[in-house]
Amino acid sequence: MTKYKTIILLLICCVANITVDAQTKKEPEIYSNFEKNYNELLQSYYMKQNEKTLNQRFNRQGDNLSNEYRAANVSDSVYARRLRSLPSAVNLVYNDKVRSNIVYYIDRIGDRVGVMLGLSKYYFPIFENILDSYGIPSELKYLVVIESAFNPRAVSWTGAAGLWQFMYATGRVYDLRVNSVVDDRRDPIKETIAAAKYLKDLYKIYNDWSLVLAAYNCGPGNVNKAIKRSGKTDFWSIYNYLPNETRNYVPSYIAATYVMNFYKEHNISPVNLSRPLDLVTDTVIVKKDIYFSQIEAVMGISVEELRDLNPQYKMDMIPGTQDRYSLKLPLKYINEFIEKEDSIASYHKEEFKNEEQDRDQSVKQTEVCYVNKTIYHKVQRNDTWYSIANRYGVSQQDLRSWNKKIKKKRLQRGTLLAVKTRVAVEKEKIIKTNTEKQTPFEETIVSADNTDNQEESTPIVTYPKRNRTTLTTKTKNTNKQERKEDKKSRKNKKDRDDNDNRSSKKNKNKETHSIKSGETISQIAKKYGISEEDLLKANKLDKSSAKSIRPGQKIVISKDSKDSKNSKSNKNKKSSKSKSKRRR
Repeated sequence: MTKYKTIILLLICCVANITVDAQTKKEPEIYSNFEKNYNELLQSYYMKQNEKTLNQRFNRQGDNLSNEYRAANVSDSVYARRLRSLPSAVNLVYNDKVRSNIVYYIDRIGDRVGVMLGLSKYYFPIFENILDSYGIPSELKYLVVIESAFNPRAVSWTGAAGLWQFMYATGRVYDLRVNSVVDDRRDPIKETIAAAKYLKDLYKIYNDWSLVLAAYNCGPGNVNKAIKRSGKTDFWSIYNYLPNETRNYVPSYIAATYVMNFYKEHNISPVNLSRPLDLVTDTVIVKKDIYFSQIEAVMGISVEELRDLNPQYKMDMIPGTQDRYSLKLPLKYINEFIEKEDSIASYHKEEFKNEEQDRDQSVKQTEVCYVNKTIYHKVQRNDTWYSIANRYGVSQQDLRSWNKKIKKKRLQRGTLLAVKTRVAVEKEKIIKTNTEKQTPFEETIVSADNTDNQEESTPIVTYPKRNRTTLTTKTKNTNKQERKEDKKSRKNKKDRDDNDNRSSKKNKNKETHSIKSGETISQIAKKYGISEEDLLKANKLDKSSAKSIRPGQKIVISKDSKDSKNSKSNKNKKSSKSKSKRRR
Protein backbone atom coordinates (compact mmCIF):
# COMPACT_ATOMS: atom_id res chain seq x y z
CA MET A 1 0.00 0.00 0.00
CA THR A 2 2.83 2.38 0.81
CA LYS A 3 4.24 1.95 -2.70
CA TYR A 4 0.89 2.83 -4.26
CA LYS A 5 0.59 5.88 -1.99
CA THR A 6 4.02 7.15 -3.02
CA ILE A 7 3.19 6.65 -6.70
CA ILE A 8 -0.11 8.54 -6.28
CA LEU A 9 1.67 11.40 -4.48
CA LEU A 10 4.25 11.64 -7.25
CA LEU A 11 1.50 11.78 -9.87
CA ILE A 12 -0.30 14.53 -7.94
CA CYS A 13 2.96 16.56 -7.76
CA CYS A 14 3.50 16.16 -11.52
CA VAL A 15 -0.07 17.28 -12.27
CA ALA A 16 0.35 20.27 -9.94
CA ASN A 17 3.55 21.31 -11.75
CA ILE A 18 1.86 20.98 -15.14
CA THR A 19 -1.12 23.11 -14.04
CA VAL A 20 1.18 25.81 -12.65
CA ASP A 21 3.18 25.91 -15.90
CA ALA A 22 -0.08 26.14 -17.84
CA GLN A 23 -1.20 29.06 -15.67
CA THR A 24 2.06 30.92 -16.30
CA LYS A 25 1.69 30.35 -20.03
CA LYS A 26 -1.90 31.61 -20.00
CA GLU A 27 -0.94 35.00 -18.61
CA PRO A 28 2.50 35.96 -19.97
CA GLU A 29 1.56 39.58 -20.78
CA ILE A 30 2.60 40.99 -17.39
CA TYR A 31 6.08 39.55 -17.82
CA SER A 32 6.83 40.91 -21.29
CA ASN A 33 7.40 44.47 -20.03
CA PHE A 34 9.58 43.17 -17.19
CA GLU A 35 11.83 41.21 -19.56
CA LYS A 36 12.04 44.07 -22.07
CA ASN A 37 12.98 46.63 -19.39
CA TYR A 38 15.49 44.24 -17.82
CA ASN A 39 17.26 43.65 -21.14
CA GLU A 40 17.48 47.42 -21.72
CA LEU A 41 18.85 47.87 -18.21
CA LEU A 42 21.82 45.60 -19.00
CA GLN A 43 22.88 48.05 -21.75
CA SER A 44 23.49 50.91 -19.28
CA TYR A 45 26.99 52.12 -18.44
CA TYR A 46 27.16 50.85 -14.85
CA MET A 47 25.70 47.45 -15.72
CA LYS A 48 28.36 47.05 -18.42
CA GLN A 49 30.99 47.74 -15.74
CA ASN A 50 29.67 44.62 -13.95
CA GLU A 51 29.59 42.43 -17.06
CA LYS A 52 31.93 39.82 -15.57
CA THR A 53 29.87 39.60 -12.40
CA LEU A 54 26.63 39.26 -14.35
CA ASN A 55 28.07 36.53 -16.58
CA GLN A 56 29.28 34.53 -13.56
CA ARG A 57 25.90 34.51 -11.82
CA PHE A 58 23.88 31.32 -11.49
CA ASN A 59 21.94 30.51 -14.65
CA ARG A 60 18.61 29.26 -13.39
CA GLN A 61 17.27 28.55 -16.84
CA GLY A 62 20.14 26.22 -17.78
CA ASP A 63 20.92 24.69 -14.37
CA ASN A 64 18.26 22.62 -12.67
CA LEU A 65 17.29 23.67 -9.19
CA SER A 66 17.10 21.02 -6.52
CA ASN A 67 13.57 20.02 -5.57
CA GLU A 68 13.74 21.61 -2.13
CA TYR A 69 14.31 25.10 -3.59
CA ARG A 70 11.90 24.97 -6.53
CA ALA A 71 8.89 27.24 -6.07
CA ALA A 72 6.61 24.74 -7.84
CA ASN A 73 7.33 22.16 -5.10
CA VAL A 74 6.44 24.42 -2.16
CA SER A 75 3.01 23.77 -0.68
CA ASP A 76 0.25 26.36 -0.61
CA SER A 77 0.15 26.39 3.19
CA VAL A 78 3.83 27.43 3.33
CA TYR A 79 3.26 30.32 0.91
CA ALA A 80 0.18 31.50 2.80
CA ARG A 81 2.00 31.33 6.16
CA ARG A 82 5.03 33.26 4.84
CA LEU A 83 2.88 36.00 3.31
CA ARG A 84 0.90 36.36 6.57
CA SER A 85 4.18 36.86 8.45
CA LEU A 86 5.05 39.96 6.40
CA PRO A 87 3.93 43.29 7.91
CA SER A 88 2.05 45.02 5.09
CA ALA A 89 -0.68 47.62 4.64
CA VAL A 90 -1.65 45.85 1.41
CA ASN A 91 -3.72 42.72 1.96
CA LEU A 92 -1.35 39.96 0.81
CA VAL A 93 -3.95 37.41 -0.29
CA TYR A 94 -2.67 34.02 -1.42
CA ASN A 95 -4.37 32.10 -4.26
CA ASP A 96 -3.57 30.25 -7.50
CA LYS A 97 -2.86 33.49 -9.40
CA VAL A 98 -0.30 34.61 -6.81
CA ARG A 99 1.30 31.16 -6.87
CA SER A 100 1.76 31.19 -10.66
CA ASN A 101 3.52 34.57 -10.39
CA ILE A 102 5.83 33.33 -7.62
CA VAL A 103 6.74 30.30 -9.74
CA TYR A 104 7.56 32.59 -12.66
CA TYR A 105 9.85 34.86 -10.62
CA ILE A 106 11.74 32.06 -8.87
CA ASP A 107 11.82 29.07 -11.23
CA ARG A 108 12.01 30.88 -14.57
CA ILE A 109 13.90 34.15 -13.96
CA GLY A 110 15.65 33.58 -10.63
CA ASP A 111 18.94 34.89 -12.04
CA ARG A 112 17.26 38.20 -12.95
CA VAL A 113 15.75 38.42 -9.47
CA GLY A 114 19.32 38.26 -8.14
CA VAL A 115 20.21 41.33 -10.19
CA MET A 116 17.05 43.10 -8.95
CA LEU A 117 18.09 42.35 -5.37
CA GLY A 118 21.54 43.81 -6.08
CA LEU A 119 20.04 47.02 -7.50
CA SER A 120 17.53 47.27 -4.63
CA LYS A 121 20.42 48.04 -2.24
CA TYR A 122 20.90 51.29 -4.17
CA TYR A 123 17.29 52.26 -4.93
CA PHE A 124 15.23 51.03 -1.94
CA PRO A 125 16.76 53.45 0.65
CA ILE A 126 15.83 56.36 -1.69
CA PHE A 127 12.27 55.04 -2.16
CA GLU A 128 11.72 54.27 1.53
CA ASN A 129 12.82 57.75 2.62
CA ILE A 130 10.48 59.53 0.17
CA LEU A 131 7.48 57.21 0.67
CA ASP A 132 7.76 57.51 4.45
CA SER A 133 7.87 61.31 4.28
CA TYR A 134 4.49 61.29 2.44
CA GLY A 135 2.90 58.69 4.73
CA ILE A 136 2.90 55.92 2.11
CA PRO A 137 3.62 52.30 3.17
CA SER A 138 7.26 51.55 2.39
CA GLU A 139 6.39 48.12 0.94
CA LEU A 140 4.92 49.86 -2.13
CA LYS A 141 8.52 50.20 -3.28
CA TYR A 142 8.09 46.70 -4.78
CA LEU A 143 5.92 48.25 -7.50
CA VAL A 144 9.13 49.28 -9.27
CA VAL A 145 10.01 45.59 -9.76
CA ILE A 146 6.93 44.88 -11.90
CA GLU A 147 6.73 48.35 -13.47
CA SER A 148 10.26 48.93 -14.80
CA ALA A 149 12.66 46.26 -13.44
CA PHE A 150 14.73 49.14 -11.92
CA ASN A 151 15.35 50.67 -15.36
CA PRO A 152 15.02 54.51 -15.16
CA ARG A 153 14.99 54.75 -18.99
CA ALA A 154 12.12 52.26 -19.37
CA VAL A 155 9.41 53.34 -21.83
CA SER A 156 6.23 51.31 -22.38
CA TRP A 157 4.34 51.01 -25.69
CA THR A 158 1.67 53.36 -24.25
CA GLY A 159 4.25 56.12 -23.62
CA ALA A 160 4.72 55.66 -19.85
CA ALA A 161 8.32 56.32 -18.74
CA GLY A 162 10.67 56.02 -15.80
CA LEU A 163 11.01 53.73 -12.79
CA TRP A 164 7.38 54.28 -11.76
CA GLN A 165 6.07 54.39 -15.37
CA PHE A 166 4.29 57.76 -15.36
CA MET A 167 2.20 58.83 -18.34
CA TYR A 168 2.84 62.29 -19.83
CA ALA A 169 -0.43 63.83 -18.57
CA THR A 170 -0.12 62.37 -15.05
CA GLY A 171 3.48 63.53 -14.83
CA ARG A 172 2.52 67.11 -15.71
CA VAL A 173 -0.16 67.08 -12.98
CA TYR A 174 2.52 66.19 -10.41
CA ASP A 175 5.05 68.82 -11.57
CA LEU A 176 7.24 66.59 -13.73
CA ARG A 177 8.72 68.61 -16.60
CA VAL A 178 8.53 66.86 -19.95
CA ASN A 179 9.86 68.69 -23.01
CA SER A 180 12.31 68.21 -25.86
CA VAL A 181 15.34 68.65 -23.55
CA VAL A 182 14.30 67.28 -20.14
CA ASP A 183 12.06 64.41 -18.97
CA ASP A 184 11.73 64.46 -15.18
CA ARG A 185 9.97 61.09 -15.30
CA ARG A 186 13.44 59.54 -15.72
CA ASP A 187 14.74 61.25 -12.58
CA PRO A 188 14.49 58.60 -9.79
CA ILE A 189 14.04 61.12 -6.97
CA LYS A 190 11.55 63.46 -8.69
CA GLU A 191 9.47 60.62 -10.08
CA THR A 192 9.37 58.85 -6.69
CA ILE A 193 8.05 62.06 -5.11
CA ALA A 194 5.39 62.27 -7.83
CA ALA A 195 4.49 58.58 -7.31
CA ALA A 196 4.11 59.12 -3.55
CA LYS A 197 1.75 62.07 -4.16
CA TYR A 198 -0.27 60.12 -6.71
CA LEU A 199 -0.60 57.06 -4.44
CA LYS A 200 -1.68 59.31 -1.57
CA ASP A 201 -4.39 60.93 -3.73
CA LEU A 202 -5.65 57.52 -4.86
CA TYR A 203 -5.84 56.29 -1.26
CA LYS A 204 -8.04 59.29 -0.38
CA ILE A 205 -10.49 58.07 -3.04
CA TYR A 206 -10.61 54.31 -2.27
CA ASN A 207 -9.23 53.91 1.28
CA ASP A 208 -7.98 50.46 0.20
CA TRP A 209 -4.42 49.81 -0.97
CA SER A 210 -5.37 46.90 -3.27
CA LEU A 211 -7.77 49.19 -5.15
CA VAL A 212 -5.07 51.88 -5.16
CA LEU A 213 -2.70 49.47 -6.93
CA ALA A 214 -5.40 48.60 -9.48
CA ALA A 215 -6.11 52.30 -10.13
CA TYR A 216 -2.38 53.00 -10.43
CA ASN A 217 -2.23 50.48 -13.27
CA CYS A 218 -5.43 51.15 -15.25
CA GLY A 219 -6.59 54.53 -13.93
CA PRO A 220 -9.36 55.47 -11.48
CA GLY A 221 -11.96 55.55 -14.28
CA ASN A 222 -11.71 51.82 -15.00
CA VAL A 223 -11.77 50.94 -11.28
CA ASN A 224 -14.87 53.10 -10.76
CA LYS A 225 -16.61 51.35 -13.68
CA ALA A 226 -15.75 47.95 -12.18
CA ILE A 227 -17.13 49.01 -8.79
CA LYS A 228 -20.38 50.23 -10.39
CA ARG A 229 -20.85 47.04 -12.41
CA SER A 230 -20.10 44.69 -9.54
CA GLY A 231 -21.68 46.73 -6.76
CA LYS A 232 -18.76 45.88 -4.46
CA THR A 233 -15.65 47.70 -3.23
CA ASP A 234 -13.16 44.84 -2.79
CA PHE A 235 -10.45 44.09 -5.37
CA TRP A 236 -11.15 40.36 -5.58
CA SER A 237 -14.89 41.05 -5.85
CA ILE A 238 -14.43 43.40 -8.84
CA TYR A 239 -11.65 41.23 -10.31
CA ASN A 240 -13.69 39.98 -13.31
CA TYR A 241 -14.80 43.53 -14.21
CA LEU A 242 -11.27 44.97 -14.49
CA PRO A 243 -9.11 45.10 -17.65
CA ASN A 244 -7.13 41.91 -18.35
CA GLU A 245 -3.73 43.38 -17.49
CA THR A 246 -4.95 44.87 -14.20
CA ARG A 247 -6.40 41.56 -13.05
CA ASN A 248 -2.92 40.11 -12.76
CA TYR A 249 -1.30 43.34 -11.54
CA VAL A 250 -2.08 42.91 -7.82
CA PRO A 251 -1.16 39.16 -7.82
CA SER A 252 2.13 40.09 -9.52
CA TYR A 253 2.79 42.73 -6.85
CA ILE A 254 2.11 40.19 -4.06
CA ALA A 255 4.48 37.73 -5.75
CA ALA A 256 7.19 40.40 -6.06
CA THR A 257 6.77 41.22 -2.35
CA TYR A 258 7.19 37.53 -1.49
CA VAL A 259 10.26 37.03 -3.68
CA MET A 260 12.07 40.16 -2.44
CA ASN A 261 11.63 38.94 1.16
CA PHE A 262 11.96 35.13 0.93
CA TYR A 263 14.62 34.77 -1.79
CA LYS A 264 17.00 32.95 0.58
CA GLU A 265 14.50 30.13 1.02
CA HIS A 266 14.80 29.47 -2.73
CA ASN A 267 18.62 29.65 -2.91
CA ILE A 268 18.66 33.05 -4.66
CA SER A 269 21.36 35.51 -3.63
CA PRO A 270 21.78 39.21 -4.55
CA VAL A 271 24.37 39.96 -7.24
CA ASN A 272 27.20 42.06 -5.78
CA LEU A 273 27.36 45.01 -8.17
CA SER A 274 30.37 47.28 -7.73
CA ARG A 275 28.59 50.34 -9.18
CA PRO A 276 26.51 52.37 -8.56
CA LEU A 277 26.07 50.71 -5.14
CA ASP A 278 29.54 51.61 -3.84
CA LEU A 279 29.40 54.98 -5.59
CA VAL A 280 28.52 57.91 -3.33
CA THR A 281 26.87 60.68 -5.33
CA ASP A 282 25.63 64.19 -4.71
CA THR A 283 23.73 66.80 -6.70
CA VAL A 284 24.67 70.36 -7.60
CA ILE A 285 22.51 73.12 -9.11
CA VAL A 286 23.77 74.17 -12.54
CA LYS A 287 23.52 77.89 -13.35
CA LYS A 288 24.73 77.83 -16.97
CA ASP A 289 24.04 75.89 -20.16
CA ILE A 290 26.49 72.98 -20.09
CA TYR A 291 26.88 69.94 -22.34
CA PHE A 292 27.98 66.52 -21.12
CA SER A 293 30.80 66.53 -23.66
CA GLN A 294 32.15 69.78 -22.12
CA ILE A 295 32.23 68.11 -18.68
CA GLU A 296 33.97 65.09 -20.22
CA ALA A 297 36.62 67.29 -21.89
CA VAL A 298 37.41 69.36 -18.76
CA MET A 299 36.86 66.88 -15.89
CA GLY A 300 37.35 63.50 -17.56
CA ILE A 301 33.96 61.98 -16.65
CA SER A 302 32.65 59.97 -19.58
CA VAL A 303 29.40 61.02 -21.30
CA GLU A 304 27.98 57.49 -20.78
CA GLU A 305 28.54 57.75 -17.02
CA LEU A 306 26.88 61.18 -16.93
CA ARG A 307 23.90 59.81 -18.88
CA ASP A 308 23.52 56.97 -16.40
CA LEU A 309 23.61 59.33 -13.42
CA ASN A 310 21.35 61.92 -15.10
CA PRO A 311 18.88 59.99 -17.31
CA GLN A 312 16.39 62.91 -17.35
CA TYR A 313 18.41 64.92 -19.89
CA LYS A 314 17.47 63.79 -23.40
CA MET A 315 19.93 65.94 -25.39
CA ASP A 316 23.03 65.45 -23.16
CA MET A 317 22.69 69.11 -22.22
CA ILE A 318 21.69 70.95 -19.00
CA PRO A 319 19.82 74.25 -19.72
CA GLY A 320 20.90 75.93 -16.48
CA THR A 321 20.03 79.47 -17.66
CA GLN A 322 16.35 78.54 -18.22
CA ASP A 323 15.41 77.01 -14.87
CA ARG A 324 16.80 75.33 -11.74
CA TYR A 325 18.32 72.11 -13.05
CA SER A 326 20.47 69.77 -10.99
CA LEU A 327 23.40 67.57 -12.00
CA LYS A 328 24.25 64.34 -10.20
CA LEU A 329 27.96 63.54 -9.96
CA PRO A 330 30.21 61.22 -7.93
CA LEU A 331 30.97 62.93 -4.63
CA LYS A 332 34.68 63.32 -5.38
CA TYR A 333 33.89 65.52 -8.41
CA ILE A 334 31.42 67.92 -6.73
CA ASN A 335 33.91 70.51 -5.46
CA GLU A 336 35.88 70.41 -8.69
CA PHE A 337 32.73 71.07 -10.73
CA ILE A 338 31.74 74.05 -8.56
CA GLU A 339 35.22 75.57 -9.01
CA LYS A 340 35.36 74.93 -12.78
CA GLU A 341 31.72 75.57 -13.75
CA ASP A 342 32.55 78.82 -15.59
CA SER A 343 35.47 77.28 -17.49
CA ILE A 344 33.36 74.22 -18.38
CA ALA A 345 30.54 76.41 -19.74
CA SER A 346 32.98 78.53 -21.81
CA TYR A 347 34.93 75.54 -23.18
CA HIS A 348 34.53 75.67 -27.01
CA LYS A 349 31.39 77.70 -26.44
CA GLU A 350 31.05 78.90 -30.06
CA GLU A 351 31.18 75.37 -31.44
CA PHE A 352 28.52 74.21 -29.03
CA LYS A 353 26.40 77.29 -29.82
CA ASN A 354 26.35 76.36 -33.49
CA GLU A 355 25.53 72.77 -32.55
CA GLU A 356 22.75 74.08 -30.31
CA GLN A 357 21.22 76.16 -33.11
CA ASP A 358 21.30 73.18 -35.49
CA ARG A 359 19.82 71.02 -32.75
CA ASP A 360 17.06 73.56 -32.06
CA GLN A 361 16.13 73.56 -35.74
CA SER A 362 16.10 69.77 -35.81
CA VAL A 363 14.01 69.72 -32.62
CA LYS A 364 11.49 72.09 -34.20
CA GLN A 365 11.35 69.96 -37.31
CA THR A 366 11.34 66.64 -35.48
CA GLU A 367 9.09 67.38 -32.52
CA VAL A 368 7.54 64.04 -31.73
CA CYS A 369 4.04 63.03 -30.72
CA TYR A 370 2.57 59.57 -30.28
CA VAL A 371 -0.04 58.30 -32.73
CA ASN A 372 -2.13 55.14 -32.62
CA LYS A 373 -1.16 52.84 -35.46
CA THR A 374 -2.19 49.40 -36.67
CA ILE A 375 0.66 47.20 -37.85
CA TYR A 376 0.16 43.89 -39.62
CA HIS A 377 2.61 41.14 -38.70
CA LYS A 378 3.12 38.31 -41.17
CA VAL A 379 3.39 35.05 -39.25
CA GLN A 380 6.74 33.34 -39.78
CA ARG A 381 7.94 29.86 -38.95
CA ASN A 382 7.79 28.98 -35.21
CA ASP A 383 5.80 32.16 -34.43
CA THR A 384 3.29 31.84 -31.58
CA TRP A 385 0.75 34.15 -29.96
CA TYR A 386 3.12 34.62 -27.03
CA SER A 387 6.24 35.33 -29.12
CA ILE A 388 4.45 37.92 -31.28
CA ALA A 389 2.86 39.64 -28.25
CA ASN A 390 6.24 39.68 -26.50
CA ARG A 391 7.93 41.13 -29.60
CA TYR A 392 5.60 44.14 -29.76
CA GLY A 393 5.21 44.57 -25.99
CA VAL A 394 1.46 43.91 -25.92
CA SER A 395 -0.64 41.43 -24.00
CA GLN A 396 -1.54 38.11 -25.56
CA GLN A 397 -5.23 38.63 -24.78
CA ASP A 398 -5.26 42.00 -26.55
CA LEU A 399 -3.56 40.43 -29.56
CA ARG A 400 -6.28 37.75 -29.71
CA SER A 401 -9.04 40.35 -29.32
CA TRP A 402 -7.63 42.33 -32.28
CA ASN A 403 -7.71 39.15 -34.36
CA LYS A 404 -11.00 37.54 -33.29
CA LYS A 405 -11.47 35.70 -36.58
CA ILE A 406 -8.33 33.63 -35.98
CA LYS A 407 -9.46 31.17 -33.33
CA LYS A 408 -6.78 28.51 -33.78
CA LYS A 409 -4.13 28.05 -31.09
CA ARG A 410 -1.40 27.35 -33.67
CA LEU A 411 -0.86 30.13 -36.16
CA GLN A 412 -0.54 29.28 -39.83
CA ARG A 413 2.50 30.60 -41.63
CA GLY A 414 1.73 33.61 -43.84
CA THR A 415 -1.38 34.86 -42.01
CA LEU A 416 -1.53 38.54 -41.09
CA LEU A 417 -2.06 39.57 -37.47
CA ALA A 418 -3.20 43.09 -36.60
CA VAL A 419 -1.14 44.73 -33.82
CA LYS A 420 -2.31 48.05 -32.37
CA THR A 421 0.56 50.14 -31.06
CA ARG A 422 1.67 53.72 -30.50
CA VAL A 423 4.34 55.12 -32.78
CA ALA A 424 6.36 58.32 -32.47
CA VAL A 425 5.55 60.59 -35.40
CA GLU A 426 7.04 63.99 -36.27
CA LYS A 427 4.52 66.82 -35.76
CA GLU A 428 5.82 68.73 -38.77
CA LYS A 429 5.00 65.79 -41.04
CA ILE A 430 1.47 65.66 -39.68
CA ILE A 431 1.01 69.41 -40.25
CA LYS A 432 2.35 69.17 -43.82
CA THR A 433 0.05 66.27 -44.69
CA ASN A 434 -2.92 68.11 -43.23
CA THR A 435 -2.20 71.35 -45.12
CA GLU A 436 -1.48 69.65 -48.42
CA LYS A 437 -4.43 67.25 -48.37
CA GLN A 438 -6.71 69.48 -46.24
CA THR A 439 -7.85 66.33 -44.47
CA PRO A 440 -7.19 64.97 -40.97
CA PHE A 441 -4.08 62.84 -40.53
CA GLU A 442 -4.68 59.29 -41.68
CA GLU A 443 -2.59 56.53 -40.19
CA THR A 444 -0.86 54.36 -42.73
CA ILE A 445 -1.00 50.63 -42.25
CA VAL A 446 2.56 49.38 -42.42
CA SER A 447 3.71 45.79 -42.60
CA ALA A 448 5.73 44.63 -39.64
CA ASP A 449 7.55 41.99 -41.63
CA ASN A 450 10.36 43.72 -43.55
CA THR A 451 9.68 45.23 -46.96
CA ASP A 452 8.47 42.04 -48.64
CA ASN A 453 5.08 42.31 -47.00
CA GLN A 454 4.53 46.03 -47.57
CA GLU A 455 1.69 46.72 -49.97
CA GLU A 456 2.48 49.79 -52.02
CA SER A 457 -0.45 51.14 -54.00
CA THR A 458 0.70 51.96 -57.51
CA PRO A 459 -0.68 55.37 -58.50
CA ILE A 460 -2.79 55.47 -61.64
CA VAL A 461 -1.29 58.15 -63.89
CA THR A 462 -3.88 59.93 -65.99
CA TYR A 463 -2.88 62.50 -68.59
CA PRO A 464 -5.04 65.63 -68.99
CA LYS A 465 -7.26 65.53 -72.06
CA ARG A 466 -6.19 67.94 -74.76
CA ASN A 467 -8.66 70.13 -76.56
CA ARG A 468 -8.56 69.77 -80.33
CA THR A 469 -9.71 73.35 -80.82
CA THR A 470 -6.34 74.56 -79.49
CA LEU A 471 -4.64 73.34 -82.62
CA THR A 472 -3.89 76.28 -84.82
CA THR A 473 -5.43 76.16 -88.29
CA LYS A 474 -2.89 76.47 -90.97
CA THR A 475 -3.29 78.91 -93.81
CA LYS A 476 -3.62 77.79 -97.42
CA ASN A 477 -0.16 79.12 -98.26
CA THR A 478 1.66 76.68 -95.88
CA ASN A 479 4.40 74.53 -97.29
CA LYS A 480 4.17 70.78 -97.83
CA GLN A 481 6.71 70.12 -95.07
CA GLU A 482 4.60 72.04 -92.56
CA ARG A 483 1.53 70.04 -93.61
CA LYS A 484 3.44 66.77 -93.14
CA GLU A 485 4.61 67.85 -89.68
CA ASP A 486 1.05 68.86 -88.84
CA LYS A 487 -0.23 65.44 -89.89
CA LYS A 488 2.42 63.73 -87.75
CA SER A 489 1.53 65.84 -84.71
CA ARG A 490 -2.16 65.06 -85.23
CA LYS A 491 -1.36 61.35 -85.49
CA ASN A 492 0.65 61.45 -82.26
CA LYS A 493 -2.16 63.38 -80.60
CA LYS A 494 -4.74 60.80 -81.70
CA ASP A 495 -2.59 57.98 -80.33
CA ARG A 496 -2.28 59.79 -77.01
CA ASP A 497 -6.01 60.43 -76.85
CA ASP A 498 -6.69 56.77 -77.60
CA ASN A 499 -4.33 55.71 -74.82
CA ASP A 500 -5.99 58.20 -72.46
CA ASN A 501 -9.43 56.89 -73.35
CA ARG A 502 -8.33 53.32 -72.80
CA SER A 503 -6.79 54.11 -69.39
CA SER A 504 -9.88 56.12 -68.37
CA LYS A 505 -12.13 53.26 -69.48
CA LYS A 506 -10.07 50.86 -67.41
CA ASN A 507 -10.35 53.15 -64.42
CA LYS A 508 -14.09 53.59 -64.98
CA ASN A 509 -14.49 49.83 -65.11
CA LYS A 510 -12.91 49.56 -61.66
CA GLU A 511 -14.23 50.65 -58.29
CA THR A 512 -13.03 50.02 -54.75
CA HIS A 513 -14.88 48.69 -51.74
CA SER A 514 -13.70 49.13 -48.13
CA ILE A 515 -14.37 46.00 -46.12
CA LYS A 516 -16.60 46.38 -43.07
CA SER A 517 -16.40 44.25 -39.94
CA GLY A 518 -18.07 40.87 -40.42
CA GLU A 519 -18.06 41.00 -44.24
CA THR A 520 -16.81 38.06 -46.28
CA ILE A 521 -15.73 37.71 -49.91
CA SER A 522 -18.90 35.83 -50.83
CA GLN A 523 -21.12 38.56 -49.32
CA ILE A 524 -19.26 41.30 -51.23
CA ALA A 525 -19.50 39.32 -54.48
CA LYS A 526 -23.28 38.95 -54.04
CA LYS A 527 -23.61 42.63 -53.20
CA TYR A 528 -22.00 43.75 -56.47
CA GLY A 529 -23.49 40.92 -58.55
CA ILE A 530 -20.23 39.26 -59.52
CA SER A 531 -18.87 35.78 -58.97
CA GLU A 532 -16.59 35.00 -56.07
CA GLU A 533 -13.89 33.64 -58.41
CA ASP A 534 -13.81 36.87 -60.47
CA LEU A 535 -13.51 38.95 -57.30
CA LEU A 536 -10.60 36.83 -56.07
CA LYS A 537 -8.87 37.06 -59.48
CA ALA A 538 -9.29 40.86 -59.64
CA ASN A 539 -7.53 41.19 -56.25
CA LYS A 540 -4.98 38.37 -56.82
CA LEU A 541 -6.26 36.41 -53.82
CA ASP A 542 -6.78 32.71 -53.20
CA LYS A 543 -9.32 31.04 -50.93
CA SER A 544 -6.91 30.74 -47.98
CA SER A 545 -5.82 34.39 -48.09
CA ALA A 546 -9.44 35.52 -48.58
CA LYS A 547 -10.17 34.36 -45.02
CA SER A 548 -7.59 36.76 -43.57
CA ILE A 549 -9.13 40.02 -44.88
CA ARG A 550 -9.35 42.85 -42.36
CA PRO A 551 -11.87 45.65 -41.72
CA GLY A 552 -10.80 48.83 -43.54
CA GLN A 553 -8.93 46.91 -46.25
CA LYS A 554 -9.81 48.07 -49.79
CA ILE A 555 -10.51 45.59 -52.59
CA VAL A 556 -11.01 46.25 -56.31
CA ILE A 557 -14.34 45.38 -57.95
CA SER A 558 -14.10 45.02 -61.74
CA LYS A 559 -17.18 45.98 -63.74
CA ASP A 560 -16.00 43.82 -66.65
CA SER A 561 -16.66 40.70 -64.66
CA LYS A 562 -20.00 42.18 -63.61
CA ASP A 563 -20.95 42.89 -67.24
CA SER A 564 -19.78 39.46 -68.33
CA LYS A 565 -21.99 37.89 -65.69
CA ASN A 566 -24.96 40.00 -66.83
CA SER A 567 -24.29 39.11 -70.47
CA LYS A 568 -24.16 35.44 -69.55
CA SER A 569 -27.46 35.72 -67.70
CA ASN A 570 -28.99 37.59 -70.69
CA LYS A 571 -27.76 34.86 -73.06
CA ASN A 572 -29.26 32.22 -70.83
CA LYS A 573 -32.58 34.12 -70.78
CA LYS A 574 -32.55 34.47 -74.59
CA SER A 575 -31.76 30.79 -75.07
CA SER A 576 -34.57 29.81 -72.69
CA LYS A 577 -36.99 32.08 -74.58
CA SER A 578 -35.98 30.61 -77.96
CA LYS A 579 -36.46 27.09 -76.61
CA SER A 580 -39.92 27.96 -75.30
CA LYS A 581 -40.87 29.43 -78.70
CA ARG A 582 -39.74 26.25 -80.49
CA ARG A 583 -41.82 24.17 -78.11
CA ARG A 584 -44.84 26.27 -78.93
